[in-house]
Parts: sequence; C-alpha cells; structure tokens
Amino acid sequence: MMMCRSAWMLGLAATLGAACSGCRSTGPDHLPRESERVAMLSLMLPHEVHIQPFSKIASFNEDRIPDGILAVVRPVDPFGDPVKAVGLFYFELWSYRNASGDHKGERLEFWDQMIDNPEDVRRHWKRAQMYEFQLAWTQGAGAVQPGRKYILTVSYRTPWDTTIQDEHVLEFHLPGESLTGIPDGRDAQTGRTP
Repeated sequence: MMMCRSAWMLGLAATLGAACSGCRSTGPDHLPRESERVAMLSLMLPHEVHIQPFSKIASFNEDRIPDGILAVVRPVDPFGDPVKAVGLFYFELWSYRNASGDHKGERLEFWDQMIDNPEDVRRHWKRAQMYEFQLAWTQGAGAVQPGRKYILTVSYRTPWDTTIQDEHVLEFHLPGESLTGIPDGRDAQTGRTP
C-alpha cells in the first residue's frame, strides 16, 4: 500500500511538472504576455528616424521668400524598411558652429508635430514612404540668412516613451535673391538696377 501511494504521488508530481512546464501553449488560444507583445510589435515599429536630404529651407507659396522648413523624415523599422509612426515629432533649428566638435550653436526655432490620428497620418505621409512637415517660422525669417549653414534636429517620441533622434545640416542659398525677394544688386525701393 505504501509503494502504491508513493508511485501515485510520483505520478502526480510528474504530471503537474509536465503541465506547468507546458503552460506556454502556442495553440490558437495562446495569448502572448505583455513583454512578448512589446517584442513582437517592436519588429514593425520605428527603430530609427532619418531626416532626408530633401529637407530644406523653403517657401510654402508662390513667392521665393522662405516661409519655414520643409522637413522630410523617414521612420524605419529594425530591418531598415520605411514604416508609419505615431507619436510626437519635435524639430529644432540650430545655428551652425564651425571648428567645433558639436556644431550646434544657438537654438533658433522649434516646432512639435503630433501624429495621433488617421487624418494626421494621411496629411503628412507621402507615397515615397516619408513624412513631410511644413514647419513655418515662429520667430520670423530674420533668424536665417542666405549663405549660411544650419542644423535641423528631429526627436521622435514613441507612444511607449522612447526617444529616437537624427540631425541634418541644411545649407541655405537663394539663387540671385535676398530675403526681400528683390534680386541682389537692385534698389530695394524700386526693384530696379541702378
């Protein structure tokens, strides 16, 4: 009787051990744990953001006077493929310092752009699989001067509170024109060549 009871307890322990070790089912009713869901989602969500070389100081209307920065940003997943992103994009424009390890000088402008609904995604996402943001001057165009370099930075804040950053050097040139829209060498009042 003692032997039978010991065998029965041993069998029960083995069954419980097998059941406990096999709790992680991969069948159709399996629900992944929170950490597993985050790991799976992170394969499809932004891992990096890249400011594209198409970003520039630009006019947003028909004149040639710059109204702000056209920022073109491509979020990419861990495999380097473009993906849509939701969350906060925070942009800063800095003056450029020569002969310095950190070329960022004075902060001239900043903008934040929240992408948190389908309409925002449609408005900013382009067929080239990049986001486009028209960042209008908040301090006026006087802070930027033709013939100079500037640094544009983007910080992308994910919904799970991770920050991803990139920076890009912008060179600002107006071919043959000043910020007033009057071609260089012309009288500012009449627009005529003296």
